[in-house]
Amino acid sequence: MDYLSLDSDDIYIVWNTETWDRVDGACIYYSFFNKLVNEFGYNAKDLWLYLDRIKTFEAVEDMGFLIRELYDYADMMNQLSPKYDKYPRHFLTTHRIACRNYNRMKKEFSEELFKKRINKQYECSFGDYIFIYPDSTQDIKDEAASQNNCVASYIDKVIDGKCHILFLRKKNKPDESLVTIEVRNNHIVQARRRFNDDVTAEDQKAIDAFNKKFENREDKAA
Repeated sequence: MDYLSLDSDDIYIVWNTETWDRVDGACIYYSFFNKLVNEFGYNAKDLWLYLDRIKTFEAVEDMGFLIRELYDYADMMNQLSPKYDKYPRHFLTTHRIACRNYNRMKKEFSEELFKKRINKQYECSFGDYIFIYPDSTQDIKDEAASQNNCVASYIDKVIDGKCHILFLRKKNKPDESLVTIEVRNNHIVQARRRFNDDVTAEDQKAIDAFNKKFENREDKAA
C-alpha cells in the first residue's frame, strides 16, 4: 500500500508490539494489531491506512504507543457500546473523551429511577425531524459512543430531575444518531452534532419549533 508517512520501521514496530495474558498458568503473547482485527472487527487494510493517517495528521511518531492507545480505546468503547467509531477523526482527542466517558459510565445508574424520569411529551416531529426520548440509560451510552460526546455524564442529572436528554434524528433514519439535545425547563439549552459540532441551519429550525411548542408548558416529570 502507498502510505503518506508510515515506513518499514513503523510497520515492524506495530507488528511486534504485543502484550501477554496468563492462561492456565502459561503466558500467552498476542499482538495488539491482531487483537484489533480478530477480536474488535477492524479491517487490516483500513487499520494500516488509519495508523498512517494518525501519524501524518496528528504527528504521532511512536507507533508502539499508538497501537497500544488504539487497542485501549477499542477495549474501552466496546465495553460501553458496540456502536463506537473504529476510525475516529482526531484520535488523540477522541481517546481522551473515551477515557472520561468510560470512567463515568462505570458508575451504576438506577434504571428504575431513570424510567420514572422519561417524559414522552417531548417526543414530537417537525418537518423531516423527530425528537426521541431515550428508553434506557444504555440508549444514552450508545449515543455517547456514536456521537463521541460526553452525554453519558448527564444520566445522573436526568435521574435527579435537573434536565432531559433527547435525540434529534431524521424521520427516515430514526435509529441513526444525528443531534444530541439537552432540555431544561421545557427549553433546549444544548444541541450538538457528532464530535460536539454545531447544528446545521435545518437542525436549528426544528429546535426553534420545539422551543416554541413547549415554551408555555409545564414539565410534568419535574
